[in-house]
Amino acid sequence: MNTVLTLIAPTALKEELVAAMLAHPPTAAAGFVAREVEGYGHNVDFDSVVEQVRGHTLAVEIVVALPEAEARGLLDALADELPGRGIVWRMIAASAGTLERGPSV
Repeated sequence: MNTVLTLIAPTALKEELVAAMLAHPPTAAAGFVAREVEGYGHNVDFDSVVEQVRGHTLAVEIVVALPEAEARGLLDALADELPGRGIVWRMIAASAGTLERGPSV
């Protein structure tokens, strides 16, 4: 079963997180997307007074599609390398494929 794993982490961890994911062969082979996002909500950890005034915190979101066993292996590797660093994750089942052009009509 393929899954989509989404990681949310403090922006300051982006380079470390990307390096750790590239060091995990199945993740490096699959490729992933990283982008900066804004976090909102009552339980958001603000890094500064400026973020409190703005009402949101800056974070990095990384999304990768992997078979479930490989995604769980990545989570284990990240837990070993970056424990207690404020990284949260969610995983959902997903279908995956490639769009191909059909014959012209």
